[in-house]
Amino acid sequence: MKICLLITAFVGIFLLAACDEQDIPTNPEGIPNIKSFAPTEPVVFDTLSVEGEYFGIADEGKIVINDSITIKGNNCILWQYTLIKFIIPKNFETGEMFIISGKDTSNILEINIKKIPDLQTVEVPAGTFEMGSIASSVEMPVHTVNISKAFIIAKYEINQRVFETVMGYNPSSVKDWRLPADSIKWLEAVKFCNKLSNLYGLDSCYKITGNEALWDTNANGWRLPTEAEWEYACRAGTTTDFSGTGNLDDMGWYNENSGLKIMPGGLKNENDFGIYDMHGNLWEWCWDYYGRNYYETSPYENPLGPASGVRHVARGGSWREGLTFARSSNREIPSSVIYDTGIRVVRYNENN
Repeated sequence: MKICLLITAFVGIFLLAACDEQDIPTNPEGIPNIKSFAPTEPVVFDTLSVEGEYFGIADEGKIVINDSITIKGNNCILWQYTLIKFIIPKNFETGEMFIISGKDTSNILEINIKKIPDLQTVEVPAGTFEMGSIASSVEMPVHTVNISKAFIIAKYEINQRVFETVMGYNPSSVKDWRLPADSIKWLEAVKFCNKLSNLYGLDSCYKITGNEALWDTNANGWRLPTEAEWEYACRAGTTTDFSGTGNLDDMGWYNENSGLKIMPGGLKNENDFGIYDMHGNLWEWCWDYYGRNYYETSPYENPLGPASGVRHVARGGSWREGLTFARSSNREIPSSVIYDTGIRVVRYNENN
């Protein structure tokens, strides 16, 4: 906020003047009146700007939504006679918003507050591809896989704002809402998927008991991709190590171009399905248990991975790993969760 102060002496009388980014009426009079607010479709934790007139002073003002949630004027970012700015708390609900200034109450406006930012997604069509490679024994044999159902996938790795809004905490090593969420355990990832589904009004995919999860494959909610779905979405029709241009420097962040730090999503090229950062930046959890020799018996259609196991598979490489780890076919089993493990979510297209 731009503030200036001028003090001038005239025969023992001091004149004090202040200026702000907006002119403030000297003696505002009238009933508080809300004219508009922005953004028009706010999300919890957004900064909401309310414009109008006769809002009074912060010490005597408050904002009310649904007669149950109140923010005092002096807890707002800004309270002026014609403009109020405040951060929408997580417990705000869609409903009626009005302002109280002293003894006066403003008009009422309907406000629709979203619980979570919209996820940007793309639809991956059903199709067949060659899974695996000859680069490593755990990626052999190369085998044909049919993904029989189209699915929807997040264009970006889940960022910290979405994760914290859904889960109520942020496990990331460097706290910055612009960055993808990291340091996520596999069980945390499936719990996130269930909570995200609930916020979208979708079925939970997982029944969680202790450290185990069962997947209801008929549920329509958000979930982790299978290994096969992940590789199919990553390759996007390509057969080389890296999708898109085929050059990793164009497609993702790894130890030679990341500056050894996590980067915001979407700064590199998208692949041919319109998905970003599937190479590098963060490892991404898959649903499957790891099976070193699973490819030898993997079914042709929609493989789900071994029925049991000890650890789950992560894909894609990371900002601190070398080029070979970021290949489309590379498979890893993180022994511990550190600051390079994140998630990307998928769900079935309900029109299938």
